[in-house]
Amino acid sequence: MDEVPVWLLGVVAAPGVVAVVLCAFLWRGLGRAREADRVLLPDGAQASLADRQAGLQRTIERLDGELAALTRLVEEQGLSTEQGLRTALRLQGLVRYDAYRDMGGRQSWSLALLDGDATGAVVTSLHARDHARVYLKELTEGRPSQRLSPEELRAVTLATGREPLPPLDGVVDDVALDPADDEGATA
Repeated sequence: MDEVPVWLLGVVAAPGVVAVVLCAFLWRGLGRAREADRVLLPDGAQASLADRQAGLQRTIERLDGELAALTRLVEEQGLSTEQGLRTALRLQGLVRYDAYRDMGGRQSWSLALLDGDATGAVVTSLHARDHARVYLKELTEGRPSQRLSPEELRAVTLATGREPLPPLDGVVDDVALDPADDEGATA
């Protein structure tokens, strides 16, 4: 058999040797990259960045689900609270005035106490030098059971932001004051 020249063997083997050296160099670089890819976790354990990223992604998805559930719960509680507060006395309007000409200091007053549906009462206290009178008139959904005085109308308007509806037909009108007291009253 013919002998193969050594230089030809060197030329043919050189790419293989270069490939083996290159593989060893790359293998070593891959080991370093894997070491650099590992992170130290707060509990002292180590994990690769890919594993850590996957864990964080799962945690974020779980938190997103819990946040959506919490948001729904808050919205439901808000609606429930709003419905409960509709029947609570939460609107009020106070008007102070002088009911009698001889009495100063705005001692008389009308107070509207209403819920969210404008249902409630208007309490009026008329103060004179020797006596005081207190009146209560009911409102149902913004409609008074009796005719309201201008001061009472103003108190309801302050409480609701709108004038009350007129009383229903056939309601009892205001009880008139003693004629002697009416002479001192201002309209």
